[in-house]
Amino acid sequence: MLFKPGFPILDYIINYDFIATELCENTSRPELGCNGKCHLKSELANEAKKDTTDSNKKKYTTLSLEILFFQNSIQNGLRTIKQLNKKVLNQYNCIYFRINITSIFHPPILV
Repeated sequence: MLFKPGFPILDYIINYDFIATELCENTSRPELGCNGKCHLKSELANEAKKDTTDSNKKKYTTLSLEILFFQNSIQNGLRTIKQLNKKVLNQYNCIYFRINITSIFHPPILV
């Protein structure tokens, strides 16, 4: 990754004569003194685009983890809890049922 932008520069140095005469976009205007730098600029821009697309792909990796937990003895526990709840609810209802029959609620008298 560190040397990747250097490859077009190394290619430009090694093939300087070929790039300056054949691949240069400004061969018709020698007064600019480009000597293939326009080609080097376009190659560096292409490398930068490749780096940004590669880095965007690497940023969005996801990790998924599934955890499963099994417990076999939960059915017996639920049955006993249901039986206890029925007994408590029956006694609870009976208490309030008798209170409502024997007494009538009177609001407090304010003095």
